[in-house]
Amino acid sequence: MCSKEEVVTIADTGRLLIRQLCVQDLDALYDIYNSWESIPGIYPLSGDRDEERVKLRSYIQCMYGFYGVGLWAVCLQENGRVIGHCGAWPSEIGDDWLLELGYVIHSDFVRQGYGFECMKAIVDYIREETEFTKAAAQIAADNDASRRLAEKLGMTPETEEDHICRYVMDITQTFGEVEL
Repeated sequence: MCSKEEVVTIADTGRLLIRQLCVQDLDALYDIYNSWESIPGIYPLSGDRDEERVKLRSYIQCMYGFYGVGLWAVCLQENGRVIGHCGAWPSEIGDDWLLELGYVIHSDFVRQGYGFECMKAIVDYIREETEFTKAAAQIAADNDASRRLAEKLGMTPETEEDHICRYVMDITQTFGEVEL
């Protein structure tokens, strides 16, 4: 668990607390990644935890401070358990620099609406707290659940290449209230 001084809350959805990652989250991140046989489009963590700790510390210091966005911890409100990560980061997608959206939820917690809940909160955060106007998601063509989630967020399919579907959205456009 992170100390109170380290925690910067991004969103509180009622069921979930979305906050900046801290170095103490590393074991939870390994648990999340290891809960899946493979996660298409996600680089696996290395077997060297010390190396990953250094990378995470650097990520926290550089990404949040420079861009104001990044990957954030998805925690259960009831007990603080980290069950995933989600967020947005600047990425060159096609010919544009956009915010790329993404998430991973521990396999024990899928199909409970957490993916949509955290990503809706992230889109709301970006809309209210940043100057970014466009976002994209790159999703494996066979990942039907994430493709449906992207469409539910208001994203539209743009291209499909090498088994990756690119979805885009205009962050300035709001979407209707969706029942969680």
